[in-house]
Amino acid sequence: MYGYEILHTALMNNLINNIRQGHVQHAYIFEGERGVGTLSAANLFANALVCENHDSVPCTRCGACIMAKAGTHPDIYHVSVQKDKSGITVDQIRRVAADAYTKPYESEKKVYIITDGDRMNEQAQNAFLKVLEEPPQYAIFVILAENNETLLQTIRSRCCVIRFNHVPKKAAAEYLKSHYPKSAENIDFLVCYCDGVIGKAEEILSDEDFMPLRRTAFEQMENLLSPRLSDAYKIAEFLEENNDKAGQVLEFWKSFLRDIMLIQNDMREIAVNYDLIDDMIRLTGMMDEKKAVDALESVILAEKMKKRYVSLRTLALKLAFSIKK
Repeated sequence: MYGYEILHTALMNNLINNIRQGHVQHAYIFEGERGVGTLSAANLFANALVCENHDSVPCTRCGACIMAKAGTHPDIYHVSVQKDKSGITVDQIRRVAADAYTKPYESEKKVYIITDGDRMNEQAQNAFLKVLEEPPQYAIFVILAENNETLLQTIRSRCCVIRFNHVPKKAAAEYLKSHYPKSAENIDFLVCYCDGVIGKAEEILSDEDFMPLRRTAFEQMENLLSPRLSDAYKIAEFLEENNDKAGQVLEFWKSFLRDIMLIQNDMREIAVNYDLIDDMIRLTGMMDEKKAVDALESVILAEKMKKRYVSLRTLALKLAFSIKK
């Protein structure tokens, strides 16, 4: 779409038509899960805003469009989390605020795209609020966030929230098969596993270790679910051996347990890991539905512990022992 990888075409056509008609807000929140396409959409939106041909934005031919597509337009700014920081800082937002009151260099608009906007700390959000309260007429702010509820209500009330839903699985499969024809045999599974989040599927397609690790993680399910306390230490060793992929392993286990619960309720036809269905049917003999639910809750708790930087061995043992109780 206009040279950008866009799958939410109807949504973007509506936004572009608004620009052509002169109906533009000062601030937007593009809400959607990471990898669903909000950044590409924001880049296209910014391109349309700076295009020189107002009635046909983005024309794709003018100097502004060419620079925007190349990522070199002087009136389009990107703000993201710095490598050594846990979130967007107040100093970054103060720089944005100071710059926003300087008139555009070439276009009628200045566009600020704030990726990971829900990772602005409280100070940064308060500083940003001051700009939103009295924005320059030419400034447009686009905040990308997985969940807009993490932003201050006073920020949300001054923004137009645009929700980017997951791409329908058929459309996601067609897109991935056209872009990754050599991986076609795994794409139907990946579309189900990623629930239509294209960016997540693309990351997996570039990861040669994904499918082998998934198989190994499944083989560890017996140790995770067995009543033997000694198997808890095997789980701890496995996570420590794969410390850089521990989050992915926990996600695998969540997916397996959800499928097991579907099998227990005679809904195996919608299981995600359908290539492992026979093995999962066998695992259902190790637990009733309550234990499956408890095990899933334990894995989710382990994910939360990991985000709080609890040591892998500690969270792994807590996870395994809680399931074996």
